[in-house]
Amino acid sequence: PCNHDAGAGTLRALDASVPDVGTVTLAPEIDGGLDLLEWLVQRQIRVSVGHSAASYDEAIAAFAAGASLATHLFNCMPPLHHRHPGVAGAVLRSDEVTAEVIADGVHVHPAIVRMAIAAKGPAGVMAVTDGTALSGAATGTAGRLGDQSIEVRDGAARLADGRLAGSAATMDRVFRTLVGAVGLSLVDAAIVCSTTPSRVLGLRSSGALVRGAFADFVVLDRT
Repeated sequence: PCNHDAGAGTLRALDASVPDVGTVTLAPEIDGGLDLLEWLVQRQIRVSVGHSAASYDEAIAAFAAGASLATHLFNCMPPLHHRHPGVAGAVLRSDEVTAEVIADGVHVHPAIVRMAIAAKGPAGVMAVTDGTALSGAATGTAGRLGDQSIEVRDGAARLADGRLAGSAATMDRVFRTLVGAVGLSLVDAAIVCSTTPSRVLGLRSSGALVRGAFADFVVLDRT
């Protein structure tokens, strides 16, 4: 898919690291995007569509070619429009695609999170934090994201100009948001936070309280 030296070198490096690569997020509309997607799928690497301005048709083509995930549904993609559904619309109508949603209550409005889960079911959505080094930190705490300064403000990690630069949430906050503001049952929130991600990632000993699984669980009170 890449004919220039840098692209070929990247593919060689990726090919050599296939056993250690679980998931790759790509924008299918870029030049050679579908070819790269197929190359990855052939090597049994999960492909997630994200950070993308693809049209609805381009996204559907990516899912037909083997992409099975969506990174950060509604974020870093055009907004859902009734005449131009784009990536978000393609994800919502594709039952075979599992969508990540940043459920910190800031990146995606709780009503939209609920809409996505209603459309795809708890088994079709993975709640994620999009956490940064500031996850769990108090308002006003500063840190860095790469070479950029970030600070916890208004419930998220932000750049100096106020733009979102990741989350300050931990997974327990995500769970509380799903049960509280989003209005999920405890069971559905647990599925979205644990069972679905474990199944999608092939972690057969996690994500459910069953005989033979890891006894890896937390106990939360009402606060």
